[in-house]
Amino acid sequence: MAGHRSAVVRRRSRTSSPAASVLIASLATVAGVAGFVLFVSLVAPPRSDAPVTPGRLVAGDLVLELQNAGWITHDDIGGPVPASVRNGFQMPASMMPGMPQPGVHRLYLEAVLSNTGSGDAGFAPREFAVRAANGATWPLDLPATFQAASLRPGQTRSLDLLFDVPDSIAQLDLAWTHAGQVQFVQVGATPPPVHDHATG
Repeated sequence: MAGHRSAVVRRRSRTSSPAASVLIASLATVAGVAGFVLFVSLVAPPRSDAPVTPGRLVAGDLVLELQNAGWITHDDIGGPVPASVRNGFQMPASMMPGMPQPGVHRLYLEAVLSNTGSGDAGFAPREFAVRAANGATWPLDLPATFQAASLRPGQTRSLDLLFDVPDSIAQLDLAWTHAGQVQFVQVGATPPPVHDHATG
């Protein structure tokens, strides 16, 4: 009898408790989920990351890189500033044909356009504009410094972009409309201060 009871006791000691069963099931579930996530990450196609280079836009086969930015104003003193002139000397627009009228500054942007595709890629001046923070836009000055053209595969071209913008605008983005999309890149040039040309 004693031997029979001891056998029963041994058998009960091997039986798992309900808490242990739940723990084992939870660990198996976690391991299964982790394995599934790892499998999906290995077989899923890589995500296409947006360009991270500042001043760089990609549209179709064309890549636009903003190289330089500056402002052209009516100020032209050519030497030490006389005491009677504050903040430079304003040349009248009549003395500089093609220059913007007073109250307007001309933004100059230098960009490089490259064709990274396997076929010809066209572009045109009408694709470019600048946009202010309030949503106002100004098109490329016409006649532009370049005409509509196309680039062969691997070909690169430098573009000079000119925009006439009111001198009250403090921040601008270059807007490029190409291949059915509109993209923006911040212009890294701060407009010169509004000049007070009064003497005294």
